[in-house]
Amino acid sequence: MTLSQILKERHIQIGFLVLSALLIFLARQGDNGISNFDGSYYAQKAKELLTADSLWVNTFNGRPDFDKPPMHLWLVAIAYKLFGVSGYSALLIPALMGTFTIFLTYRFAERMFQDRWVAFLAAYTLVFPGYYLSYARRAMVDVTLVFFVTLALYGLYLGTRNSRWYLVFGFGTAAAILTKSVLGVFPLIIGFFYLIWTRQYKELVNPFMLVAVVIALGLGSIWHIVNWAQFGSDFVEVHFGWMMFERTIHGDPATVRKYPFVFGYLIDLAKNYWPWFPVLVAGAWLFAKRAVQTRHPECTLLILWIGVVLVVMSASQAQYLRYVLSIFPALGLLVASTLGEWTPEKWRDRVLPYMAGAVLVVVFLLNATPIEIKQCASCKKLSADIRTLAPAMHVNTPADTEILNFLLHRENPRWGILFYANRWVAEPTADPAQIPASFERDPTTTWVTWVQSFKSLDAKFAGQLYLIQANGRYAYFTSAQNRGRIKYDFSDPGINIVK
Repeated sequence: MTLSQILKERHIQIGFLVLSALLIFLARQGDNGISNFDGSYYAQKAKELLTADSLWVNTFNGRPDFDKPPMHLWLVAIAYKLFGVSGYSALLIPALMGTFTIFLTYRFAERMFQDRWVAFLAAYTLVFPGYYLSYARRAMVDVTLVFFVTLALYGLYLGTRNSRWYLVFGFGTAAAILTKSVLGVFPLIIGFFYLIWTRQYKELVNPFMLVAVVIALGLGSIWHIVNWAQFGSDFVEVHFGWMMFERTIHGDPATVRKYPFVFGYLIDLAKNYWPWFPVLVAGAWLFAKRAVQTRHPECTLLILWIGVVLVVMSASQAQYLRYVLSIFPALGLLVASTLGEWTPEKWRDRVLPYMAGAVLVVVFLLNATPIEIKQCASCKKLSADIRTLAPAMHVNTPADTEILNFLLHRENPRWGILFYANRWVAEPTADPAQIPASFERDPTTTWVTWVQSFKSLDAKFAGQLYLIQANGRYAYFTSAQNRGRIKYDFSDPGINIVK
């Protein structure tokens, strides 16, 4: 039996995709750490969930947090319970969700097109190359949302053939809403237009569909109801007023697009979705024609899946390509089907070993070499500078005391320090005079700043500062009077340092 024939076997394809995904998504994660920004933010909230009074009220640094619902945090908290609180445990959930999505995309394509080569290629687009791969390696909620949206739409598609699958549609949508609030409602919108456009009107009043909608909105809204009942207008103003309305209308300087409507996202895809982008453009045209001319169910579902998400999200001024990551399985299905139509049977068999070989090269590079892959930003070491300072920060700052902040960003690396050192960093100050003033009030005060900033401060306040520890980026220091109290013994097993 040739290699091409082996790779045509269904169980071989699924095993190869799942194992390769795990080896890629989890490679180096034991040592890389999580980002000081979003990754630490979600990882910390999951850590606080372990000791919270309620599973429905998220906190950050002990204060109620109304950013997103808790589904992803629940999953990460389970990983903490099983494997301990660590950056690796926080990264395990996105990796697993990413792998489950790859398997689900394979099954989706297999059901849609009855073609294993197309199914393999559809899932393959998520494994290789980089954009989806990168986010499956980050301690963030985006890939978790992708899985639940894909699961919901898989249930919708199969529900038109077996009504019981609508229950999967309902539970998948509920989980999506509990992962990222309003962004989890997309399956309901897509499902409504899908059934209308394909003239499956009776399905709208199918008892299983009605139950599914109740499940989706009922279970999906529990977090909103609980937090509204407990915090009232504070919850509404933050979650809906700021997160949904203000960011949609105004965005922020880092994300506002210069391009009108969907063109910002299309340009991002043109930059980040190679080598599949040219096929995507051609396939989208072909699928859209079939959806319009013949109301082809599969073409209609994929075009709506992609189009509804892009159009709705393009109304927002705050735009990142990861905000529409939930369309990536649909992109893979569309690309794979298009290439399947274009590729003669004899070439299909010849291409499979090369496709598998490309993935194995990535697996080898990530697991057996220190080489950094340009397309995989998450493959680099993250928060290494903070992790080296975390033990010193933890033992030299009392739990109820803030580390003061000179010139550092108000979020990065503050959130990383909170996760890894279990210590909160104060709001930043740019006034050097605040440093000797703080020492006059309390000589045991500690500060964190940039290394270059510390050098300037040390020259300005000669003999007044004591450097506790520094690395290539950050410096952690205190007053010279406090030097004799500084601890460098981290051997106590009771010291609660996050790895």
